[in-house]
Amino acid sequence: MQNFHYFEILLYVFPVLEIILINQFFRPYLRYKQIIRLSIADVVLPFLLVGIHLLSVYSLTYSLLPHFLLAACIVGLVQTLYFDKRKKNHEPKRFYRYFIKILFLMALLFYYSLVLLRVYFLIRG
Repeated sequence: MQNFHYFEILLYVFPVLEIILINQFFRPYLRYKQIIRLSIADVVLPFLLVGIHLLSVYSLTYSLLPHFLLAACIVGLVQTLYFDKRKKNHEPKRFYRYFIKILFLMALLFYYSLVLLRVYFLIRG
């Protein structure tokens, strides 16, 4: 049977808790004047990447973070090709915004698939 750490419970609920807390209390602080505007995905994404690394090491004894980053690079290349094929002008700000949203969605799905994998391994023994 694999060892269970109480720290893992925090890992399981932290992304959802962080999204709720940022949305409720820290939303006005996500901008600097009118120059820089951050979204919730910009703030939560680094924590998801660290969580992907920790959960994959707990579950599989090696990190899946390089594989995830490779998939993110491929998504960025496909998105670049999409923006290149369009006839409209290329706006880096728009590209960045869509890329972060897609990356956030991928990271959240990958993170919770690792959580389900970890719970499965703990139950299976």
